Amino acid sequence: MKLNPENQINLNKETLDKMLKAYNIFDFTFESIKQGIENSSAFIENNKKKYVLRVYAQGKKDENIAFEINFQDYLREHGMPIPIIYKNNDGEELTIIEIDNKRWQVVLMDFVEGKNVTTKPSYDLISELAQMQAKMHLLGIEFAKLNPKPIHLWTDLHDRFASKINKIPDYSQEVLDLIERIKKYNYPLNSELPYGYNHLDIDFDGNVITKDNKINGVIDFDDLKYSPIIVCLGYSLWNILNDQGIESMKYYLNEYEKVRPLNAVEYEALPNVVFFRNYVMAVIWLLFWEKNTSMKNIQDVLKLEKEILIILNSLK
Repeated sequence: MKLNPENQINLNKETLDKMLKAYNIFDFTFESIKQGIENSSAFIENNKKKYVLRVYAQGKKDENIAFEINFQDYLREHGMPIPIIYKNNDGEELTIIEIDNKRWQVVLMDFVEGKNVTTKPSYDLISELAQMQAKMHLLGIEFAKLNPKPIHLWTDLHDRFASKINKIPDYSQEVLDLIERIKKYNYPLNSELPYGYNHLDIDFDGNVITKDNKINGVIDFDDLKYSPIIVCLGYSLWNILNDQGIESMKYYLNEYEKVRPLNAVEYEALPNVVFFRNYVMAVIWLLFWEKNTSMKNIQDVLKLEKEILIILNSLK
């Protein structure tokens, strides 16, 4: 299910024909990808070669997508398992095409074999992802030294989508109270937090492809931002905590710090980042309440809301 379907393209044989012509791909089969809430994607197969084609939702600037691609190229060049992005007939990684009087931004990349959702990952796999994320954060710091950074830095953590929860399909008072707490939540970020360019959505629930108990690829850099590094780590820790429990989360953090130890300011912020991520996920689930969310998701959020600060503060 998409967040703003009116801003996205319908990927069918006709539209894909026009897009893939830019890569000299004419005879192909395809299958739409259901995952993802913002952009449209499809699996493409041509002469036994597999690709993924992504079409960005309307409204994103060309230069932002080009920067996202540039960062992925940088990570790949430094040993990270990032799928290759193919150049079009004009030698560009970003393709611009007009269909039905609308301008679309297209990227064609390698298809990565494996599972994009890995339930109950082994400790070996958790260790690999934690250390990989730490290396990506170090590379994100170096990348920031070589490229422009935004003038305005993050000042706080607050959810900007909670106000979009307008239609309330029989929410209980417990859920209504949760929504109000989310709307009011605001955590000020220390200006001394280390910054870099970060993925901001690394987890085993969609953006990390695994095969044979190894990480085979990291995908979807749509959330890439120059941001506090602890935010990217905290988001991933929430996912491990929610899916695998406290011990797995502690193990992830310990493995991460073998590559990049946290400083005191980051440790102070970490519980609040994980707490905030819990609210963000609640909002996402509530936005898709009717078709995708079970009450168990919300009960999990309510349970973690009471426990996260206690659990994470004990790590200091």
